[in-house]
Amino acid sequence: MSDMPTSPENENGLQDVNPKHYELALTEQAMRRAGGRYMSLEEILRRNGFAAKTIDRAKRTSNKGDLTMQALRLYVSSSQQTAMGLCLLELREGVLKIAVGDRVDDADLLRITTSLERAHYLVKNVDIEPWDRAELARLMRTQSEMAGERLLRILASLSRDADDALMIEEAVHNILAEALESRTSDIHLSLQQEDARCWIRYRIDGDLVYKHLLPSRVMAPIVTRIKTDAKMDAADRMHPQDGRLAFEWQGRMIDVRCAALPVAPSGEKLTLRLLDRDNLRSFDELFLHAPVVAERLRKNIHGHTKDGGLIVVSGPTGSGKSTTLYGIIQEIDRSSRAVYSVEAPVEYDMPLVDQTSVTDNSANTIADIIRALMRHDPDTIIIGEMRDSDTVEAALRATESGHMVITTVHAVDALHTLDRIDGFLTSAYRTSGLYILGHALIASLSQRLVKTVCPACHKTETAINIFEDANRCADMEIDPDSTLALVSPQGCDLCNNTGFLGRTLLLEAMFPPDDQASRRQITEMMVSNVTTSVVDVPGTIYIPRRQSIIDLIRRSAIDANMGASLLVEEAVTRAGR
Repeated sequence: MSDMPTSPENENGLQDVNPKHYELALTEQAMRRAGGRYMSLEEILRRNGFAAKTIDRAKRTSNKGDLTMQALRLYVSSSQQTAMGLCLLELREGVLKIAVGDRVDDADLLRITTSLERAHYLVKNVDIEPWDRAELARLMRTQSEMAGERLLRILASLSRDADDALMIEEAVHNILAEALESRTSDIHLSLQQEDARCWIRYRIDGDLVYKHLLPSRVMAPIVTRIKTDAKMDAADRMHPQDGRLAFEWQGRMIDVRCAALPVAPSGEKLTLRLLDRDNLRSFDELFLHAPVVAERLRKNIHGHTKDGGLIVVSGPTGSGKSTTLYGIIQEIDRSSRAVYSVEAPVEYDMPLVDQTSVTDNSANTIADIIRALMRHDPDTIIIGEMRDSDTVEAALRATESGHMVITTVHAVDALHTLDRIDGFLTSAYRTSGLYILGHALIASLSQRLVKTVCPACHKTETAINIFEDANRCADMEIDPDSTLALVSPQGCDLCNNTGFLGRTLLLEAMFPPDDQASRRQITEMMVSNVTTSVVDVPGTIYIPRRQSIIDLIRRSAIDANMGASLLVEEAVTRAGR
């Protein structure tokens, strides 16, 4: 690195940065400075997804002072801390003190330290203090006034004067803030003539929660303000519309995707998808407990030959497919590869990725864009979702041309993904398409999101006491003497008395063997519609969903009884196929 240009940042912890990444960051920094803006090299490297792999944390120094509990919330929000079941107490002389109920995941610690290091705060050590669960819950509830409390006062004021424009703006702001504090993924606003049907609902941990019931005369100006901010026609309630708006929260920008829909008899439905880039999981976080999956994906993502390949992530709506897709994108070396994405629409802005958004009003389809990308020298193509025969055929032809394609599809499991793709193929293209699929498939990942127990109020018990049968423990591959987690029926303030807090990834994975003879055998199976036998081909790596469920039970991440039910459901589903 002796030929690397010197700079203050380079002397302050960036000595081991990849030269290509450093030069890119240096160029971007100069461009920003010329435009009157400054961003440090480390910030640019992190924004572009290179810092986690290139910056030597041991050599990094802090250029700021210590942080109090209130200041820490600027970098790790209260909602994130709540989801992790912990409270950051202080950062003093590089020692981060954390109050926990009884456990903290390595992935959560990584997210916390990474967030702080992005802001140049050095975390040398982490001091974990076990707290009484009730005391921890009270502490987290009293850190500051919740946005929901402010919102109730504002809505009460609007019920007296619904034409107060400033108060309407405050209401919209606090609806978004309350939703983010409560780990909401989607906000549903219903506007009807009948007051009893004008609800604001939040999608929290997969469940729809009714939060606020407003008079129609209050809901109407709130909906109008959101549509106006999202660049939609506020006066048009007869046609579906899409828009976006940006919302600043706790020092960062949240992208809000808005969709309006007319509903009978003369109302309107507004749905807001909250896209917080800081909540995106890194590749390491996603597959922390699935090292085999991480190793196999890395092997192919970082391959040096341009042989093409297909990685498919499947699952139902709301199962985190897009999050996994973006996590995989972050693992790609985008400084040396041309990465393109085609999404409907683009959810998160990803640096060093050329993203194309395709909507219902677009002149071109996803398949049209994929075919056009073949003339733009791509290495990797990200397809938001394969949802029709044209898209599937275009994706397979791209892999045949030597390009890496990473995409999602709606399918019930890793093996059914093959049948799902087969079902999209036209009769004229089926044989050719399955031949390409059989030889190009790198990985089929299937995922669900399952609720995790609240770390502040959950109970623990031995497996034998929970299941009351050693044979049942043996069938579930659980040690009878192991300690497992049970959800608290009453819950606590931390989890809003539900007993559950957040969701975790339930993964199933299938990796075909690399040799061509096995690939031909798999192709023949798909042509003959016997994809269930693919896992029996020698060399195939298959991690069934059952194995992932057992792992979650053993790690006390999910309720033991819920895990047992999931195992029964999985067995019944498998038997029916």
